[in-house]
Amino acid sequence: MTLKPPEETYVHNAAELTALWQDLMGPWGFARRSLWLIFLHADGQLSPVVMPIDDIPVQPDAEMLANLAAVIDQLADDVGISSAALLLSRPGSAHITASDTAWAREIARAFAGRLTRWPVHLATRGTVRTFAPDDLIASRSA
Repeated sequence: MTLKPPEETYVHNAAELTALWQDLMGPWGFARRSLWLIFLHADGQLSPVVMPIDDIPVQPDAEMLANLAAVIDQLADDVGISSAALLLSRPGSAHITASDTAWAREIARAFAGRLTRWPVHLATRGTVRTFAPDDLIASRSA
């Protein structure tokens, strides 16, 4: 996918979402941990808002995520957004860490319902990957 203006960008499936995240994140890497949100309309059109939350802690903050989900849910009703997609970015290797899977689990839990139509992604230097269900299941039993 080549990055286009939001009004020309549509996401209809997980592969298109991954390609969009790759375009948005680029190959440069990250100096700090961030949680990124993008918003999609019912027809898949990308909203022009990209929301980074920088300097998130190593371990997920369930209360912060629940509050964020409540705000996003209200925003969705107010402006006609049908879903939010989330990506965790951090410095370091592309290897999924226990912290990464804990964040992915808490994100999925907090955004359960209509806002979690999309898989959670992880971005590290030059790599964007999707948290597969097996990644999350394995982390629960570890």
